[in-house]
Amino acid sequence: MANMERLTKRVKLMEEWIAENEDIGGPQGTLETFNFLVNEARRASQMANNSEMRFNQIRQMAFGFIQEQKLEKEWDKYVEEQEKNALQEQQTEEVPVEEEAESGEEVGETSEEEQKEK
Repeated sequence: MANMERLTKRVKLMEEWIAENEDIGGPQGTLETFNFLVNEARRASQMANNSEMRFNQIRQMAFGFIQEQKLEKEWDKYVEEQEKNALQEQQTEEVPVEEEAESGEEVGETSEEEQKEK
């Protein structure tokens, strides 16, 4: 008997859900939405693959040109300079030392009176 009541409640909930979602096509509209999303995901994946393939083609062409023109030494020198510049720009930042919090106060929070004293 309890199982029958639970099933009846579930069917009613499903019927209500279908009625609420009829404006978007009901269950069929939901299926169409998922199909659309799956197709969009496929399309995005294909576009990414195509972009990667084009990038690799351009890279091969560029390195082919570098080899043809015998510019390997100049390329190596350029890469070394770029790496040096990148390392120089990555200087460590100093973080100021904070005083310990007193009696449950948060670090960095000071009253107006304390600020005036400092």
